Amino acid sequence: MSQKVKKGQNKKKRGWFFRLTVLFIIMGLIGLGGIWKVYQIYSKDLPTLDDLAHYKPSLVTRVFARDYQMLGEFYIQRRQFVPFEKIPHKLVLALLAIEDWKFYKHPGIDPIGMFRAAIANVRAGRKVQGASTITQQVARTFLLTGIKTWERKIKEIILSLRIEQRFTKDEIIELYLNQVLLGSGAYGVGAASRIYFNKDVSELSLGQMALIAGLPQAPNRYNPWRRPDRARKRQIKVLNRMEAVGVITPQEAQIAKSASFGLARPPKPLEQIAPHFLEHVRRTIRTEWGYNQLYRGGLDVYTTLDPDLQKASQKAVRDGLLALDRRHGYRGVLDHLDNLKTQTLDKWIAANPEKTISTSNYLYGLVIDTTEGSPAKVQLIKDKNIIDLPFAGVKWARPRLEGDDKKPGAKVKKISDVMVAGDIILVEKPRKKDGIYRLAQEPEAEAASISLDPHTGQILAMVGGYNFSKSEFNRATQSKRQPGSAFKPFLYAAGLDQKYSPVDKIDDSPLPIKYRDPDTGELKVWRAENYEKKFYGPTTLRTGLAHSRNLVTIRLVKNLGISTVVPFLEKFGLPIPKFRQDLSLSLGSIGFTPLDMTSAYAVFANGGKLVEPVYIARVQDRFGRTVYRHKGGDCLLCHQEPQKQSVKHNVRTIEKEPESASLFGSRVLDPTTAYQTTNLLKGVVQHGTGRRAKKLRRPLAGKTGTTNDLRDAWFMGFSPSLVTGVWVGMDDSSPLGYRETGATAALPIWIDVMRAGLKDRPTTDFPVPEGIHLEAVNYETGENLAQGEKHWVMEAFKEGQKPNPSKGKGVVEDLQDLEDELYQ
Repeated sequence: MSQKVKKGQNKKKRGWFFRLTVLFIIMGLIGLGGIWKVYQIYSKDLPTLDDLAHYKPSLVTRVFARDYQMLGEFYIQRRQFVPFEKIPHKLVLALLAIEDWKFYKHPGIDPIGMFRAAIANVRAGRKVQGASTITQQVARTFLLTGIKTWERKIKEIILSLRIEQRFTKDEIIELYLNQVLLGSGAYGVGAASRIYFNKDVSELSLGQMALIAGLPQAPNRYNPWRRPDRARKRQIKVLNRMEAVGVITPQEAQIAKSASFGLARPPKPLEQIAPHFLEHVRRTIRTEWGYNQLYRGGLDVYTTLDPDLQKASQKAVRDGLLALDRRHGYRGVLDHLDNLKTQTLDKWIAANPEKTISTSNYLYGLVIDTTEGSPAKVQLIKDKNIIDLPFAGVKWARPRLEGDDKKPGAKVKKISDVMVAGDIILVEKPRKKDGIYRLAQEPEAEAASISLDPHTGQILAMVGGYNFSKSEFNRATQSKRQPGSAFKPFLYAAGLDQKYSPVDKIDDSPLPIKYRDPDTGELKVWRAENYEKKFYGPTTLRTGLAHSRNLVTIRLVKNLGISTVVPFLEKFGLPIPKFRQDLSLSLGSIGFTPLDMTSAYAVFANGGKLVEPVYIARVQDRFGRTVYRHKGGDCLLCHQEPQKQSVKHNVRTIEKEPESASLFGSRVLDPTTAYQTTNLLKGVVQHGTGRRAKKLRRPLAGKTGTTNDLRDAWFMGFSPSLVTGVWVGMDDSSPLGYRETGATAALPIWIDVMRAGLKDRPTTDFPVPEGIHLEAVNYETGENLAQGEKHWVMEAFKEGQKPNPSKGKGVVEDLQDLEDELYQ
């Protein structure tokens, strides 16, 4: 080719190169103009960055027992905030290696990465590579919707550039690692560390960090609990990438790849042992602190609950109600199938899908054979297994007779007296002691139990009903029921606080009382009587209280005057409605909650102070700062002087003034009166309706309560260090059944609770206050104790009081020997 031709061709090439260069410059200028136009259009209505600047992520509010075991959690998103400086550096590197290695170099977007991803996706015909930086993901997560459109992508790019201008790279990483969804309900690396490994994020191994770092792309796809193989492949990819960019050595990568995940679920909260208590706490936080603080605030709430006593209380209530239910016989089978064909049972199961296990964990079963002399054959609905139900597990099931008495019928002689083939029944799982199945039924009655420290008011246990899943209604705090004779100690205390002595006598005889019916205006006569339907004549206050003599109490209140009694009762936190301020209150006819009653009984146990019930001891905010501390709920305060403290509840501020008399409670009763009442209540346990409690073999005081027609059964009682109240009844206020008094229905539950609550405490008696002297007197008459008498008691007298004149000769002088015999 000639030189001239070559020159011509070169000239043409230069010409085309020049023209292309000019064209690209023109297109670039047009492109920049277009980009500027796009920026002007889409930057107008963008959200501000204030949400990021004032980032307060939705965190978990945790509730703890007094021993720091977790009782429960409340949250919208399960998240624990971790500041950037506390996030392990290698976890950050793992995330950057797999998500955005150029994060610390780019301005918020990665144009080259976006171009590379676009080519890869076009070639594949689908999305195989992403190009969103971590900053873009933050913009998308916090400020935009999840709908994929070009408009959103443009806004995301603009916001990312703005975020990079306003925040440091470390701040952006902190936002991302605390907000990102990581599967299994975990938001952020703090929650993920707990949910997958039950560790603090600072304790994670390299392999565990790599696993978490690989989750943001597809949390469900790489969930190690459900898809361990996929999770392992993703983890290896992260480790390989970390090795490739030089942040870990090949040896470190290999060790992490070969190690197990170390998965460990966090221990389940104890919410099942105290569901009513936890719900009570939840309602309180929501009412006083607000919805957002409860579900998003990340509060740590420390309560006063004792898990061991709570478990014992729960069991005591359950056992007591089951025993009561069985005392009144079997109410009958649940259903009956006409035949035993498989399709018939399948049809019943389809119509009753929830009936495999009852709320009490009993098993539903179909009776398929009741051949005499052999165990019944029962097919369990849950798994279709056939089990033997022996006569020993059925013989309790005497048929319940009609009527409010709920008396059981004739004894069961054979299994077919109770059930036949085709019956649907409930079966109790075998117990360890004998290994047999038993016929079961859910109890009808309900109960509540509450225990507290009488000196600080700390609630140690609270049972609001038989089963929370069956009924969330908290009978310990929400149900106002008539206490019956359990109310009498406050009336006797009113008498002792005035002119009466424990040995003073009041006539137990009929006392017709005229009153006007509030509905009809008709004049009527009220004739109160004792439970035994007898009258006993002149009776000491001690005997009257120990045996719940109604006429003694009514005359005592009549003598004192309603105008004296009502203000006295209100000092115990027991307000009396205006329209009920009459002699009927003598028999406990006004409704109070078990918490009201237990708190009031604590006045006797602690020597005369009304203490506020405490269930929330301390609250910390998301930053670990104590924002609330109850003066009676945290032992750190037990030996400090009371101080005025400002308690911040969200926006409001509550000022708590110190009590002038004591850090815990205010004086409402003279210590001598409190001791005299306690001493009388000790007599209830030693000689009266609460004598079953003597089996605990320690100083105890208490009182039974039973209302008309056996509708409510109570036992309220205490030791020097623990007060417990138990109520048993029907939610619809129907009768409990034959002979179900406070001593029969409530006292056994109380005994079991107190046995558990006192097992590790020393045996101590109630301290005798100054101004009280003890003398041995005849239990029935209150007279000086003569030599040889066996029915005696150590009576408490105030100054100027003394026993009734003795008719016998020779007074006992060695009082210590007598006192020691009390608890033998």
